[in-house]
Amino acid sequence: MIDTMRGVCFVMMLGGALAAQAEGTEAKAAPKSAVVAIARVQLSDAGKAALTAARDLAQRTKGLQSAERLAALQQAAAAYDRVVVDFAAEPAVAGPAAFAAAELWRQHGSPAMAEKGYLLAAEIDSHRFGARAWLGAAEMQQRQKQLERALVSFGQVITAEPGGAHAHDARLAQARLLEALGKPDAALETLRGALESARPGRQGIEAANLLALLLVRRGDFDGAERAIEHAQHEVSAAGDEDAATTARLQKLADTMSAKKALQRARDKQNQAGAEAARLDSARREGGG
Repeated sequence: MIDTMRGVCFVMMLGGALAAQAEGTEAKAAPKSAVVAIARVQLSDAGKAALTAARDLAQRTKGLQSAERLAALQQAAAAYDRVVVDFAAEPAVAGPAAFAAAELWRQHGSPAMAEKGYLLAAEIDSHRFGARAWLGAAEMQQRQKQLERALVSFGQVITAEPGGAHAHDARLAQARLLEALGKPDAALETLRGALESARPGRQGIEAANLLALLLVRRGDFDGAERAIEHAQHEVSAAGDEDAATTARLQKLADTMSAKKALQRARDKQNQAGAEAARLDSARREGGG
């Protein structure tokens, strides 16, 4: 996943009321009453000024390279961290600052600091940052090889936003992690759940691809074939979409890595079978 300035861009929207921020993914997933409550919150003048100052530092990181860029990222992230502390009593300021700091620490290559910021953002303002902040924390925990903690955090993403895009990403990541931890049965169950809950189209194809790959590695070629066929059904189900969308989905289905993996596995199986038959024939001829 490519690290971006998502958090910084988000904070740049803080010039006025928080209604604009409520348009984010988590706000859409939150109850309407919660969104209304967020929209009515007004930032203090001091809070606005603090966020603006930190934002300006973050903007200065653009175009910088190497050590100069790392130093600028550290300075901007630290500025947002100070805003979190100074405005702890003002969640509307501290929440966005914590998330922006996490994004900057992530780019800086400091996963522990980024994780801290994500967790703070999720705690301070769960309506706007819950699912994506937990997802960021889980990814940072993975980078630190804290795999069991990452599993729990991916689960928090799903709890916070069961039907959202972040939850879909979390389910797929959770399945990969479970397999890496030597828990293929749990990974298989997670992927099946991801396929069932996936939105028609891209999400369904992604889940079907990962499920097919896992089944290939388990030697269940027929099951993998069914998963691949399901991906094609996802394209067909999108028949009411515009032509460009359907074409993108078809390309995604056509280029599924599971297709090549299944073909290689079957070729290897066929070659092994042919070699076994040849050896058996040779033994028979030798014995005769």
